[in-house]
Amino acid sequence: MYKKFVLAPVLVVLVAMVALASVFVYYPLTINVQPQAPSVVFKEGSNANQSDIRGNTITVEIGANGTSASVTIHPTYQENYYKNVTIIKNVDDNAMNVYIIFTSVTNNLPSDSNITMIIYQDYSIIKSLDIINSDWNKPINVGSMNSGAVWEIDFYVYIPEGKSISGASYRVNAKLVYTPSSETPPSNPGSGR
Repeated sequence: MYKKFVLAPVLVVLVAMVALASVFVYYPLTINVQPQAPSVVFKEGSNANQSDIRGNTITVEIGANGTSASVTIHPTYQENYYKNVTIIKNVDDNAMNVYIIFTSVTNNLPSDSNITMIIYQDYSIIKSLDIINSDWNKPINVGSMNSGAVWEIDFYVYIPEGKSISGASYRVNAKLVYTPSSETPPSNPGSGR
């Protein structure tokens, strides 16, 4: 008799699970994606594509919509300063919070070298970022960029004398992130985190 009382509730649960397993409920969902012109854009600085040392050029390539930039500079030993290489401009009617995320690096520079990105507005430093010793894959808050603001991007490079620079190079990939929100952006937007 005891076995019948224990077995009955188990059978009821199993029958309910089988019955529920074949029920599907569908709710409508509409997702609208309406692309807009960018709010913050890259532009060439006053020294973009100007002469660098040893016959080279300070190369600045801006994407067709101003939403990407590639910079190539050719420093030598000791201290090198590249002024107003590229700029970013807020063309939106709202202020934007700006972040930089350094995502990957290839570093073949001599040890003790330094690369710093310095961001200015009207001769005042907004942020100075030590690129070589930066936090990787983490949003770094640069600051709040007012509507119509233009920020100049300069680079400082130090390479210690007496070390070989034969075959030396440095390449860093980064993302410029802007948002009207005060919330910190995701580090990896493809995964949502």
